[in-house]
Amino acid sequence: MKKISLAASLMFAVSTASIAADTNAHEPHFYGGINLGMTSWGSLGSDVTNATGIDDSNVSWGGFAGVQTLPWLAFEFGYQNLGEADLKNVSGSYDAQTINLTAKFSYDVAPQLAIYGKLGTQWYDWNANGSGVYSNDNGWTPHLGAGLAYEFNKNWSGALDYTWYNDIGGPDISYFGIAAIYHWR
Repeated sequence: MKKISLAASLMFAVSTASIAADTNAHEPHFYGGINLGMTSWGSLGSDVTNATGIDDSNVSWGGFAGVQTLPWLAFEFGYQNLGEADLKNVSGSYDAQTINLTAKFSYDVAPQLAIYGKLGTQWYDWNANGSGVYSNDNGWTPHLGAGLAYEFNKNWSGALDYTWYNDIGGPDISYFGIAAIYHWR
């Protein structure tokens, strides 16, 4: 009987410690990360597409810092280089970058796995470069995103991410990528 009591007490202590460790994952804390992926540029307009094709498979990269305020809510500030869309038959390209402000809403689907959605705004800088074509645009537009995050341990997590950037100098730009995130907890 003593062995059963001791075993039950140990199991209770281990499960309580496990629950406490899971709860600590969502305590308020700061985090930062880097991301790398690919972008796909939407329509650049008939003036461009009637004259030439577009090669828009390009590398996108960025960095961000955030604060987890509630178990399901975080706020992020970041920079994203959205890459460059090259014109195929003529000399020229388009490039864009953003500074993002984002609210991120998370839901745990398993102990170390969460899905998330994000909503935010960004200031963008868009440039068209080429022979006889020099233009730029900047301003504020919204973005939406979704992803899947996995916690490797207390301090490190990774994510698969999709973000849709609305009207960056005309085209909508879609970003698909991965992120590495460090948590200060």
